[in-house]
Amino acid sequence: MIKLRVTALIALVIAVFVSIDFGLNFGFSLIPELQDGIGSHSILQSLFGVFGDRGWSWARFFYAFQRSLWVTFAVFAVNVLLYVRAEIGRKK
Repeated sequence: MIKLRVTALIALVIAVFVSIDFGLNFGFSLIPELQDGIGSHSILQSLFGVFGDRGWSWARFFYAFQRSLWVTFAVFAVNVLLYVRAEIGRKK
């Protein structure tokens, strides 16, 4: 059980990092003074190339950010459920 909780916590940290990265990238894409066109200011892009080369718009940046927030919420909910289950098991 402890390995599952640790794994879920690590997944939550990674999901929060990805959401923040996508959010910052979306925010920077809305500021035209920072670049000529739509630029990518992402750690994920520089390390893993998650955005690819072409075809990204403000809407696609927003939808990627939105999906990452939903995934983060789901991973957070799993962590809460695992915590509650552990607390109930501890009280028995």
